[in-house]
Amino acid sequence: MLDHLCINAPFESSFYSVDSEGRYFFIDVDPHSLEIPLASRSVYKDEKGEVHNSALFHPYESVPTHFTAMAMKVFFDSAYEPYVQIKASPAKLLQGHNVFGSDNIEQGAMEMIGFLTEAYPLLARMLDWSKAWVSHIDVTYSARVKDQTTAKKVLEYIGNVSNGQTRISKKAYDTSRYWGGETSRLVQHKCYLKHDEFMAQFTDLKQQALKMDKSAIRVIEIMSNQKLIDWTIGLLRFESRLKKRWLERNGVPTNLFELIRFQKENPNLLQTLWTKATHSIFEALRGQTMKLTDDKSVLEAIERSEVVMTSKGKPSPTKVRNLFAMYCLIREKGLVELKTTYSQRSFHRLVAELCQCGFSKAYLQNLHDEKASNIIPFVKLVEIDFNQQLPEWYTEPNSQFNYKIA
Repeated sequence: MLDHLCINAPFESSFYSVDSEGRYFFIDVDPHSLEIPLASRSVYKDEKGEVHNSALFHPYESVPTHFTAMAMKVFFDSAYEPYVQIKASPAKLLQGHNVFGSDNIEQGAMEMIGFLTEAYPLLARMLDWSKAWVSHIDVTYSARVKDQTTAKKVLEYIGNVSNGQTRISKKAYDTSRYWGGETSRLVQHKCYLKHDEFMAQFTDLKQQALKMDKSAIRVIEIMSNQKLIDWTIGLLRFESRLKKRWLERNGVPTNLFELIRFQKENPNLLQTLWTKATHSIFEALRGQTMKLTDDKSVLEAIERSEVVMTSKGKPSPTKVRNLFAMYCLIREKGLVELKTTYSQRSFHRLVAELCQCGFSKAYLQNLHDEKASNIIPFVKLVEIDFNQQLPEWYTEPNSQFNYKIA
């Protein structure tokens, strides 16, 4: 899916000037007339004690949208034509989340251009959209493992993988791993646990909603969908940022509208580019094997879960023991047989609580058939199935802005 898009649109030539040597460009309009928030790099007092400022610039700001905000900045002067930069997650703009989404660059770009035009109509009319170019695209595909515990073990293992020029970054967090330097002008990669990221964002948005943030309230309504939450469990997200120079080296046009036409001629463009960009990472994984979840990691997952926590924030030994015992019984007897030995209420409660610990219902249903000592090839474990990136109930969104491609 297209997870992030950065578009730069230059001003029409009538709105900027260039120095006598043709090396420095600057806008030829009053920045105040653009009605954008301004900042100054220099503030001083004159002889009369009056405060003045100079070297005005436009700091990055968040342009409001229906769901999540879009970053925007106007570059007044540089060695290039003055331009406006907008960047956002098209999936979040179109549908309120980026758990899964479309590969369609056109729909995402039109949504971004549309919201900029709504926020700053005068500024948008000053831009030469035919020359707009793409600075980077983030392309994301996911592998699914059976539960969050396995996902965390896989992520930890992946953190040691490097191959050729694709080396693991020193930057690492509990839920993500990175390849490539932060200043790379070609490509950057990361792998992260989608469920952890989703729930962290969910928590932050709830805090914003308490302050009556209307956009946050709309996003929370989308993210509260239990089917959406369940889809994130066990999801390992592999994301690659493909930058302008890398795209050009691989024969991909970076002019926005040429890129849109190019994708229409090559419908699987993003899949092809992502596969090429991540080749060295998955090549390094070939031949590696990994043992699936063992009892120790299962117990640790249960102990970390909020469902077993007391009012003092500590795991209840009784709850931990009961859930672990339930897990072991499911593995030995299977859900179908076990259901006959528990009351309906207790059975469904314990299964639901195990799911809250990060074990999907599908995994629990198949646990009885799995051998505890199962060893699986690592590449098979993190296999990217392009045909399983979207749930059956997904409907691809279209931009609400009816722009026509010139």
